[in-house]
Amino acid sequence: MHALSTSAMRTVLLCFLLAVLGFVHPVQAQDDVTNDLTSDPGYIDLNTVESWFGDQPKVEVNIKGALLELVAEASRYEDPELADLLTKLRAIQVRGYDLSPSGYGTAEARMQDLGQQLEDRGWDTVVRVREDDEYVNMFVRVSDGAIAGLMVMTLAPGDEESFFVNIVGEIDPQQIGRIGRTFDIDPLDDTNAVYQNRNQN
Repeated sequence: MHALSTSAMRTVLLCFLLAVLGFVHPVQAQDDVTNDLTSDPGYIDLNTVESWFGDQPKVEVNIKGALLELVAEASRYEDPELADLLTKLRAIQVRGYDLSPSGYGTAEARMQDLGQQLEDRGWDTVVRVREDDEYVNMFVRVSDGAIAGLMVMTLAPGDEESFFVNIVGEIDPQQIGRIGRTFDIDPLDDTNAVYQNRNQN
């Protein structure tokens, strides 16, 4: 099971401590941000894929609103470039599910349908990989001349797992590996390597 790295976990815990001490009101802030995000062109409701797997996600990450701002500020001293990157984001969402070998074909078909829906809604496919039954898709949503969101979908039958990552906000696809390493989100780091290789060829 993937987890936040030690440094990222310390940062998140610090943010929650600040919230408890009264610097922010996380429940109300997160609810307000979620309601506001639904109309954002880069937002994808990842809860819609839960019914595909018939179980709760084994990995769930939701960093948005005041918490995302606090993570950005907490990292500013050690990594100002990362802080600047995070301040342009509105949300980072991750869902990871166990995937049985027998369910791979159904999951792949549903991912293809979701990918087509995203393209119909104006998302562009920037990475598509079908190798050794591995399935990787990365989409970006451009709005007003800038990237407004990024979506990554992966199937790895050897690892028997599936991941969905949605980043809402202005982001350079070449920087997703940095976010992946910061929050220990392996699918982002792996997809970044594929993206870099495709661009170099």
